[in-house]
Amino acid sequence: MRFLLSSASLLLLAFSLLSKTSEPADPCSKIKNKNDQKKCYMNEYQVADKELNLTYKKIREGLSDPEKEDLKKLQVLWIGYRDGICEGPMYSSDESGIETIICKTGTTAERTKYLHHVWKFSTVSKEGLGSYTDGFGGSLKLFRDTSSNEIQFSLEVVRGPTAHLGEVSGNWTPAKEGKWIWASTPGCNSEDPDCCLLEFQYFQNRIEVEEISCSAYHGARAYFGGSYRYEFKQKK
Repeated sequence: MRFLLSSASLLLLAFSLLSKTSEPADPCSKIKNKNDQKKCYMNEYQVADKELNLTYKKIREGLSDPEKEDLKKLQVLWIGYRDGICEGPMYSSDESGIETIICKTGTTAERTKYLHHVWKFSTVSKEGLGSYTDGFGGSLKLFRDTSSNEIQFSLEVVRGPTAHLGEVSGNWTPAKEGKWIWASTPGCNSEDPDCCLLEFQYFQNRIEVEEISCSAYHGARAYFGGSYRYEFKQKK
């Protein structure tokens, strides 16, 4: 199904994406002086940033040199992603800078959770069923359809400072080795504006996605490509 965007759905998704990062912490919100309030929020951001750095360093200790390099590259990209979101158009009217700081605090806390949930190397089921994330607003799920008993995939993205959306789903039938290409309609090609072509490659704990042609299924600034890593559930 071709994905259509509406202003209502865009605003709803944008709100759901950023609501956690835009809700002020109670102690700081009670401070009436704006300068003192900003200092309070900045302190909270510094605490969140420190926790992220400690988590990052701890995870790096258990990685191989290539894995360390991959994580470093992703973390540099994430810093640009965070600033693009929190300093973007949605916060252009924030003259005090407080909302931007709150956004950065929430986004940083979410990044810490991402590292805890994703950068592990435990065993995944042979079929790879479960949820994957690229850490930049992309979510990929593999699940078994109860009616057909076939494995399906669902790929959803929310990208950029203006929250452009994308969604596509279909049968998950990878080749036994190497990369394989999924087509929204059998036999369609990249010249067809309604055709979606995605190239998948499965590794242990991650799925690499390359978008060959799929612009009809997402907003102008959205994209499906990325490195999606398995989300391990934390033990309670």
